[in-house]
Amino acid sequence: MPSPLIDACLTSLRVPPGGLPGMIAPTTFDRFELLQTPGLWGHDPADNSYWQAHGGSPAPLPAASRRLLEAIEGVVASAESLLDIASLESFATGGFVAAIQRGLARAARQGRRPTVRILYGRHGFVREGFVYEQEADFDAFVAGLAAELPADSGIALHACLMKSSSGATTLSWNHAKIIAADGRRAIVGGHNLWHDDYLTFAPVHDVSAFVEGQAAAEAHRFLDLLWRWVGEQVTSPSDDAKVYAIRWCDGRTESAPPPPSIAPQLMPSGDTPALALGRLGIGVHPDPRIANAAGAVAAIALRQARQSIRISQMDFGLFWQGTNYWSADVVTALADVLTDPARAVEVSLVLSEYGAKTMTGGPYSFGTKPSDVVAEIRRAIDGRPVTGRMRLAPLRISPQGEGWGHHGRELAFANHAKVWIVDDRAFHVGSDNIYPHTLQEFGYLVESEPLTRDLVRDYWTPLWEHSARAGCDVA
Repeated sequence: MPSPLIDACLTSLRVPPGGLPGMIAPTTFDRFELLQTPGLWGHDPADNSYWQAHGGSPAPLPAASRRLLEAIEGVVASAESLLDIASLESFATGGFVAAIQRGLARAARQGRRPTVRILYGRHGFVREGFVYEQEADFDAFVAGLAAELPADSGIALHACLMKSSSGATTLSWNHAKIIAADGRRAIVGGHNLWHDDYLTFAPVHDVSAFVEGQAAAEAHRFLDLLWRWVGEQVTSPSDDAKVYAIRWCDGRTESAPPPPSIAPQLMPSGDTPALALGRLGIGVHPDPRIANAAGAVAAIALRQARQSIRISQMDFGLFWQGTNYWSADVVTALADVLTDPARAVEVSLVLSEYGAKTMTGGPYSFGTKPSDVVAEIRRAIDGRPVTGRMRLAPLRISPQGEGWGHHGRELAFANHAKVWIVDDRAFHVGSDNIYPHTLQEFGYLVESEPLTRDLVRDYWTPLWEHSARAGCDVA
């Protein structure tokens, strides 16, 4: 199947024909399912029936949230030789832990003994909404995941809490969110595994993808690179990294090196082309240009647009210590597309409401204001005639309500998706934010008009239909 946008990205980046396994590699899959939560499009945000039943007891989860947990449990339960789980501290909680526990127990009951690798990025922030996890907390978390395993299961859990660089200007840790089994199936996207953020009052809006086929193996290969680096740190630690590697088995936790790597099963080519995109941040690979080549794909792909660009993100800029930082290549690409006399491209951008936080105080807007985005795009346009149009909107979920409400408390809508769509023929789902950073990330660029049409219909259309009412013109 032809994939001109993927080919354009590979050509522009000058990567080898087979790509760079685990970092940027052409691949395919047989099945794709969008996992968007909470999926409450059209729901009055003042109506708390989505999380609280009559009398104050917990209500059944929304269908989209239940499906996410079912998918997690299913991938974990299916693992035969290799199960990878990767995320960002704070560690998984509540319904997410229960889904993993059930999946592991199901695998054990069916006689499966997969190698289990659990890798968590360690940011170490101590501020509202972030919990600085200690190593003893990690021990308890890993042991808790195994709580439902039979005593004689023989399944060992290898786990690592890591930061690849601690320098003041080179902070780097894993930010990828992956649950993958046997190179056959994987869940990849934006969802952190935090019960209070996703499964209670004022749920964060997020998007992940469940895939089956070749593409799942690239998620393992990306994590192989991180685990190989972990092994090097265990034997010869660098001053700038922080690594805590353990092994849980038969009720005991001990320090241990990573397990031997397991080559994922080779799957036949599928019907849908994709580009696996892995970024290694700082400290894992000696050449940052190679390590983070995938970070250039967004701008390259956006430049290919002829009709439309649709973007759903938490923030467009990174506001850090009083300054906005922008991905210059993305800003320049949008400005050039918007002013190209040979085309008239509609650009739509949905972000978190400025200042959005969860009920626990977790920030889902780092401080870039809508007016800052408008000013930056207009600065890049620099007076050139605009042939397209750009609109910016804060997230909304229904025709009414400017935020979630409960007993006089209101919370702004939080968007944690990392989605962009080009010409309704290709789209990105993953963990990689469009603003500048130095973290480890993973996702897929999918080039399929049928799948993109489905995503626009089921995801973008309600997102923009409700959000646009609060939007403004950028260009």
